[in-house]
Amino acid sequence: MELRLDSGNILNKKIHEVGIIALGSFLENHGTVLPIDTDAKIASYLSLRVSLLTGAKFLGVVLPSTEYSYVRHGLHNKPDDVVDYLRFMLSWSKKLGIRKVLIINCHGGNVPISQYLSYLEKEYGLKIILKNITFIHAGTEELSLGSVIGIAKEEKLKYHDFKKYPEIGMVGLKEARKNNKLIDRDAKIVERHGVKIDKKLGDEILKRAINECIECINSLIDS
Repeated sequence: MELRLDSGNILNKKIHEVGIIALGSFLENHGTVLPIDTDAKIASYLSLRVSLLTGAKFLGVVLPSTEYSYVRHGLHNKPDDVVDYLRFMLSWSKKLGIRKVLIINCHGGNVPISQYLSYLEKEYGLKIILKNITFIHAGTEELSLGSVIGIAKEEKLKYHDFKKYPEIGMVGLKEARKNNKLIDRDAKIVERHGVKIDKKLGDEILKRAINECIECINSLIDS
């Protein structure tokens, strides 16, 4: 049987060698406006949108996630758990003819997974790009994007207070702020400016994220 590889909305036939994996987190607090699986939802939303726009294969979402030991705002797994799950997905992806993979990560705690990618590339003979798209935790950018894609409960914004919910901007996570200068910097921004929902900003973030991911897809096709 001959597969019709030129059908549908695709960049070109080479796109069938490219797969997209969503990487986020399912169990971490995000104040009152955003759901507990915000990062997984954003990563999945972006991954599917980019798949629809390019024709690359949406391979699904990684279920485990990891986090820095000093960040305590949810339930996470070991880095090895994330890598093992990726192994499962990559092994099956190769059976679909995938040779190149874009991982769209929307959870800051997963960023260190990048150090394992070269080993996975060698193990499976794949080209892998990890695209990190992260924001101040439960801050203005993440709330605004969440509003645009439809996961925010906007009427709860009046209760979204970092003094009551320490994970907002990680303002109240003292150990995290002490151990990570970037987290402390972001927390100070939230302390100084607060948090709001800006739909125009959310639209801009969404468009920029999609365009950057499509650039990654083009890079994979050309490599």
